[in-house]
Amino acid sequence: MNFGGIVEGLKIIWKVGFRKVIIESDSQTTVLLVSSKSPLNHPLFILIQECRYLMNHDWSCNIHHVYRESNRVVDCLAKLGHSLDLGTTVFDIPPAEITGVLDDDVKIERATGLPIAWLSGGIP
Repeated sequence: MNFGGIVEGLKIIWKVGFRKVIIESDSQTTVLLVSSKSPLNHPLFILIQECRYLMNHDWSCNIHHVYRESNRVVDCLAKLGHSLDLGTTVFDIPPAEITGVLDDDVKIERATGLPIAWLSGGIP
């Protein structure tokens, strides 16, 4: 569960000016905790509440579960993150390490007309 990453990402996305956002997480638990009422005694309650607060800004923001296979770009970025300095890193262009995965996703989506998440059983 990476609530901290979701919170930081939402703050950046809001500041940049995007107003239509879909959060995809391969953690079904994360999606359920953000989407439903969490117990007050949950150890991550404050972060869960912050996710909800940010998602309820004046924008369209939804969270969905996707299978890890459809979240390959995030998986590559997470692996890349282990070699970066601590803190938040924002890329203006995709790093070279993920361009192959991005290209594959674009090819599949163009060939099928469906988002990768749909093809692997994610967003309905």
